[in-house]
Amino acid sequence: MTLDARKQLILSAIVSAYIETGEPVGSKALLARERLNVSPATVRNEMSELERLGYLKKTHTSSGRIPSNAGYRYYVQTLTPYRLTATELRNLDEAFETSVSLEELLEASTQNLANFSGCTVFGISPHCPDGIYQFEVIPAGKRILAIMVIASGGAVKNYFYRATEDVTAEDAASLTKIINTVFAGFPIDRIGEVRMMLLEHEIKTHCGKHLGILNTVRKILDGARDYELHIGGTGNLLRHPEFSDIETARGFMNMISARERILQAMLANRPEDEVEIRIGAENGLFDSPHASLITLFCDKKFPVMMGLMGPTRMNYARTIAGCNHVMLHLKNFIEREY
Repeated sequence: MTLDARKQLILSAIVSAYIETGEPVGSKALLARERLNVSPATVRNEMSELERLGYLKKTHTSSGRIPSNAGYRYYVQTLTPYRLTATELRNLDEAFETSVSLEELLEASTQNLANFSGCTVFGISPHCPDGIYQFEVIPAGKRILAIMVIASGGAVKNYFYRATEDVTAEDAASLTKIINTVFAGFPIDRIGEVRMMLLEHEIKTHCGKHLGILNTVRKILDGARDYELHIGGTGNLLRHPEFSDIETARGFMNMISARERILQAMLANRPEDEVEIRIGAENGLFDSPHASLITLFCDKKFPVMMGLMGPTRMNYARTIAGCNHVMLHLKNFIEREY
């Protein structure tokens, strides 16, 4: 539904005031802070009409009004774009100046965006974007081998295999050569049972006493096909009054600890557009009318997602500007490095 210019102006002023103060907005308070060039009676009538249309609602404890989800939605759709300041740009860009891999970049970006917004930020990307790895096996104890898995973008993961016999440097060198030779040039998604059978044959032939390492390699391959989840600003939302009561705080922390559920929920609800705003209970992650989720999706060469969860009365214009800036730099990094 399209509102006339005066209703748009009053709705925008009410939402802005509520975002800033967190207090229900009455006609007198609104006129005291905004130059609306209308009488108090006109403001009251328009507020009543906006309430009837579902854009505002009354609270039980005040004669003022607060935005409904529909009110927030209309407000977001008619926002004037926010221009980031030089300081804000500098703080957001810090991650892009120091990171050398996508994993490092996404981890730093989620934290910088969390600091910028005062919200909780999720970053999701494939463990290894192009699926190409190098392996390095080294002795890590009398009967322990460490397997370093090095992604083409520079990210490193360590796994450990407990052998049934003592390990030597020669064993480690032999296993390194075998694994890299068998998997050479094969992205993870193209390593199937045939290649694993070849790996088993080579290890059995050249380093048979450590055939058990195959189970660890399978675990590595399964993990490499997964997505990485980075979370920044875990405790940020708890500083907002909407999340200060014990039950809401407990529910939020339970949600944050369920990392696999967050991954599944976000990947299952990829936005159709590059930026999507889910207001209140529609956020899909946290069952609360007080939380909104801004999701950003990039599928330039492989899927990358970011999600920013904040209070429903967050500063949408500024927050969206920060999210768009970070995602633009992520796209440029992917285009340049992959």
